[in-house]
Order: sequence, then C-alpha cells, then structure tokens
Amino acid sequence: MLDFSHILNQSKGVDIQTFYSNSPLGQTQWTTWVKPRGINFVQFFMLGGGGAGGASVLGAASTAAGGGGGGSSGQYNMIFPAWALPDTLFISVGGPGIGGTGAGGAGGPSYICIYPSTTGNFCLGTVSGGNGGGVASGATAGAAGAGGAVTSISAGCLGALGTIGVGPTSLGNLSIIGQAGIIGGTTVSGAALTLPITGLVITGGTGGGGLPAISTGGTSGGSFTVPAGSVFPAQLGGTGGTTTPTSGTNGNSGFQPIPKLLYFYGGTGGGSSGLGASTGSSGGFGGAGGFGCGGGGGGGGFTGATVAQGGNGGGGLVIATSW
Repeated sequence: MLDFSHILNQSKGVDIQTFYSNSPLGQTQWTTWVKPRGINFVQFFMLGGGGAGGASVLGAASTAAGGGGGGSSGQYNMIFPAWALPDTLFISVGGPGIGGTGAGGAGGPSYICIYPSTTGNFCLGTVSGGNGGGVASGATAGAAGAGGAVTSISAGCLGALGTIGVGPTSLGNLSIIGQAGIIGGTTVSGAALTLPITGLVITGGTGGGGLPAISTGGTSGGSFTVPAGSVFPAQLGGTGGTTTPTSGTNGNSGFQPIPKLLYFYGGTGGGSSGLGASTGSSGGFGGAGGFGCGGGGGGGGFTGATVAQGGNGGGGLVIATSW
C-alpha cells in the first residue's frame, strides 16, 4: 500500500483515492469513483500491469541462456475540471503479468470510463500493460518484453475534456510509452537497465544470467544503472553460483526506491548456476516488478536442475486526486 499520510487530506481540501489491481488476467472488473463535493479539479495518474519476466532454459556449459525481462506498462496523467465530469466514474486497474516456466505473461490495461465498458467513446483515459519477456532457448537468450504503448485518443475519446498541457498526444494529456525490459544473458551476465529519462516513473525488468563455460562460476542477472550520487539506490541482479557447484540466487523484487516519491523499480534477473562435476544446480528466479513495472528473467541452469521461472510483473495503479 502507498503511504499518503504526508499529503494534505480531505479536511484541508484535498481528496486522494488509490485503486489497486483486482482484475484476473483476461478479465475487466470495475470499481467506482464518486466525485467529492466542493472540488474544482481532478487529476488521474494511471499505470497498467507490468509484463512478467521470461524463464531460463537448462543445458550443458554455454547452452543455457537467461530469460528476458518484462516491459513496464505505459503511464498516463490527466487533469479535468470537475464540472466536466459526471458524479460517478468506473475504474478498472490492470492485473500483473504472471511469470512461469515459459514466456512471461503480459500485464493488463487500466481504464477510467463514464460507463463500465472499454469502448473508447466511454473512456476518459486508458493505459496499456507491459509485454512479457521471452523464454530462453538453448544458447539464445530470452527477448526483452516491449513496454506498454502510448494511448491513442481513439481509445479514450473523452480525454478531450481534460486541460491542455505539454505532452505527446495532440490533446495535451500526458501519455508516455512504457520502458522495454532487457534481454537475458547468453554465456554472460544479463545487461544493465538504465533508468528512463522520458518522464516515466516506472521501469522494465532485467534479464537472467546465462550459463557460462565449464568449471567457472555462474553469471549475474542484469542490474540497474542509476545516476551518480546516493538518491537512487542500487538494484542488483541475482548472483551466479560457484564452481562447487551451487545454484544462482534469485533476482531482486521491485520497490519504491525513494520514500514518498511516486517512482517504482522493476525486478531483476536471476543469476545462473555454477558449473562443476555434478549436475542439478539451478538458476535463480527473476524478481517481481513494482507497480506497473516489469519482472526479471530467470537465470540459466545446468542439465538436471529445475527451470528458473521469470518474476511476475507489478500490478497496475490508479490515483485520483481532487481539490
């Protein structure tokens, strides 16, 4: 749950309502928002569900790559004059993509509508979920999951009622494409993810490490590259196993890196197993994504082990702020 205790509450003239995902994948479930009395404007912040990471594969030395990281959802901000809105709106929040032993599942879209239907004529705004990362195949790494697409005005026709601002849509409400995940490693560590610089406040997930050559330690899952300084903390991938051999560790799950700042990290990839005389050491599972973020890919494992699953994507989020 998000902490809004530091923000002005209703007694100070601000009303904040937060909606979380409750929709099973492939279904749309609705909840209602009732317009508070005495307000002039409403801002909606929307995220869809993040894509899950892809699973790794099992094999001999140099033949078990890591799974790909899932993509983040898109992001949508909009401000409406309260007089232009009906007293009740219908909100559906996208569910997270689910990881497993194959390709990662896609996250679900989120909607805000005047009627419980996803038809564009009824919608004030929509946001797309992120796509799942690919499953590894032999020495071929799992592909990166694509980020959620930019919302078109045809999908949210009533967005024209919103105030005009700076943004990539012709009507000014700010819609931002999601960040893609990162491809898994082949015989090396998963590549790093750089924090987005597009205005997006969520990230994709990184890929799992690939199984290296014989008699070496495993490789790490992809980490995050963050700006210099101590504001954004590190987000490390799972570590590779040793030559004993041992299994790789799981990737790290996403979180809110800066307290009280609406910003979330995705999950990182699992480390690959180490190699030695015996079989059966596994790669680490991918970490789960934070709200709207992608999950990490699984790390490669040696023949006879258990396939490392990709991490789940993060659930969607809708925040309605009225004043």
